[in-house]
Amino acid sequence: MADKKDLLAEAKSFCDGLSNVFMLKKRDAQTRHLLEKAKSLVEALAAEHQKQSGTKSTPPRQARGSGGMGQLWTKLEELKRENELLKRKGKAQDDRGTSGTKTQGPGEVIISELHKAKQENEVLRNRNEKLEVSNREMEAVAVSVQDEYKRSKVALETTQKSMETVLKEYRHMEDSLKSAKTENDTLKQRVTQSVKPLPTSPKPLPPKPVAKPVPKARSMSHGHVEPLDRCRSGNRVQTETLSERCRPSNVAMLYTSLESQEWVDAKEALEDDYDFEEENIIQFLCTILMEAFKTCKEVHETLKATIAELLKKPTLAVSLDFGGEINYRYKLPDCLTDGVGQQLRQHYDEIESETIVNIMSKKLAKDYRSFAENNCLQHKSIYKYMHACATVTWQMVVQQPQMYLTVDDKKFDDDKHKLWWSCDQKSANNVDFFIWPALYDYKNGILLVKGCVYAS
Repeated sequence: MADKKDLLAEAKSFCDGLSNVFMLKKRDAQTRHLLEKAKSLVEALAAEHQKQSGTKSTPPRQARGSGGMGQLWTKLEELKRENELLKRKGKAQDDRGTSGTKTQGPGEVIISELHKAKQENEVLRNRNEKLEVSNREMEAVAVSVQDEYKRSKVALETTQKSMETVLKEYRHMEDSLKSAKTENDTLKQRVTQSVKPLPTSPKPLPPKPVAKPVPKARSMSHGHVEPLDRCRSGNRVQTETLSERCRPSNVAMLYTSLESQEWVDAKEALEDDYDFEEENIIQFLCTILMEAFKTCKEVHETLKATIAELLKKPTLAVSLDFGGEINYRYKLPDCLTDGVGQQLRQHYDEIESETIVNIMSKKLAKDYRSFAENNCLQHKSIYKYMHACATVTWQMVVQQPQMYLTVDDKKFDDDKHKLWWSCDQKSANNVDFFIWPALYDYKNGILLVKGCVYAS
């Protein structure tokens, strides 16, 4: 009897707990597990009841179950109905566990979740280790990049210091070059003083009664005659008069400075402000220089012819109007030629270069129309270059004999020419055109400045 009472008490308490669970609507795997346990307890109670009913008569089951067991059967029927409803509504839950398989208890669920958490933790730990390795690699790369940056910075600073050193050396070389030029001039003066000077222009002697034969003059393309230069041999630069500022050695230095300063400025101005080819630009600048030289020669020859005309016809000095016609038949005597040349050299810086530039501009406008149409001749740098050409070439033509510019060479000669930077030294044979004319002491005289040519 005690066992029976205990079993009934356990069933009653379990049913009470089961009813509480169903009241909270926790219809999950745990609920199903409790339900099946309740069934097994009820079946055990029923079997025990049948054993007792076989030995002695007992009241009907319904009457006996009017107490706690009747309530249990009622709860059981309700649970069955609830179970059917759950099967219909919760197909997803039925798929996870069919009626013939075992369901996991709360502990097993917790254990499985713990295993999953451990696996995820292991995966995260592996990822963390990989990230730490990558981080260390990136730190090593960053350190190497920083080292490379420091080395590059040091190399840049070293290069800048080297450039500054090179610039200082370049300026020092320029100063040395100027000092060498000054020393060269001093040596020339010493050489001149050590050599017996040539007789300067002597005072004119009274004319002898015997007439001198007048040498024939060469005909010029302009319809007049050009007086013959007196023959001169040797190097005039070594025996020039050092008291004159306008002397061949100084003119040669001015000519070189003209190429390195005004010519470069004019070339860069045409390249920056106009759309011309380099070949056309350098030929145009060379033509400007040659036109300045020709114009100064014409002015000088016209001056001498005018003086000779006035000496023959003094009355023309009253009006100084020749009607635009100059008689080039007359020639100044040598004594007057030397005197006029000396005066022109003394006052060379008073020449009106504007007049020479205007004459040049008219000629250049005809030969270089594209440059004239673009107003290149009025450009500040070109205008300055033309004035410099007029000033330098005027000092050339007032020498006695005149200094000589030429662009007539057809064959490349390394002794007379220097190549333009884009030419090939090995294939240079024929001169295509001049970039810078060659300067001679006088025609067929000593070369003072090499000409720059484009040769192929």
